Amino acid sequence: MQIFFVLLVLIWSTGFITGKFIVGLVDPNIYLAIRFALTGLLFLIGALLFKRSFPSFSELPKHILAGILLNGLYLGFAYVAVANGLPAGVMALIGSLQPILVTLLAFLIMKEKTSATGLVGMAVAIFGLYLVIGPSLHVEDHSYGIAMVSLGILAIFCLSFGSVYQKMSISQSDIVTTMAIQNLAAAAVSCAFVFVLGERLLIVNATSLALFAWGILVLSCGGVFLLVWLYRKVQASLVSSLLLLVPPLAAIESYFIFGESMTWVQISGVVTTLAGVYMSRLNIKFGQAKKEPVQQSH
Repeated sequence: MQIFFVLLVLIWSTGFITGKFIVGLVDPNIYLAIRFALTGLLFLIGALLFKRSFPSFSELPKHILAGILLNGLYLGFAYVAVANGLPAGVMALIGSLQPILVTLLAFLIMKEKTSATGLVGMAVAIFGLYLVIGPSLHVEDHSYGIAMVSLGILAIFCLSFGSVYQKMSISQSDIVTTMAIQNLAAAAVSCAFVFVLGERLLIVNATSLALFAWGILVLSCGGVFLLVWLYRKVQASLVSSLLLLVPPLAAIESYFIFGESMTWVQISGVVTTLAGVYMSRLNIKFGQAKKEPVQQSH
């Protein structure tokens, strides 16, 4: 299982790097629409060839909603933010909010108990995020501002809701058909973004084709598939906490590839955020002695 954890972190760390590379070649939602459509078709062909079971018509809205949240809205907002000047490392660092949101959603939706230490940890982590994001908003030569940061945060909200939804509602369905439906639903969302934003840029060359291949085969068929699979196999909090390893790695990649820099305040913010999220997971569990062996509902 450890190798899958490592692969998840490595693959996800390249997601926003890819979003930065497509700037000037392909508008973000055109890229995503093509990526999701072709990924969905690949999974659909696989489902038909191997005769995988499809969900009932009444279950389709759940799969469509999951695809819209986890892929369409999350990456749509994130790629637009990166394409409009938000550094890939900062966007990845905003992703540190995701485990906190998953913890909160688990409390609100799944009724999981959270200790006082957990709540304090969330507050510390949010303060750390302010340290990470705050200084970059006041640098004059940056072409982005609070609007792009807000898009990045909104993207993480969508990712968090989509992640919890994957664990709760559709975890028993066939994963191949699930991926087909979710990617095709996400493609429709990306097409809507293209229309609303008036995106037109699509340069076909070796670089753009390589980026499409990476997005389809590695990021979607590899990274997103692995994320959904892990959510079905292990606790959601464990999977989301693994994504905390993505921001430092993405920031290092951005430093070497794009020459992006980080201030000491932002670095201290990363440490503070990591410490806060670690604290948020130190939940004291009560009432385990009287657990009923027969009634083990989830």
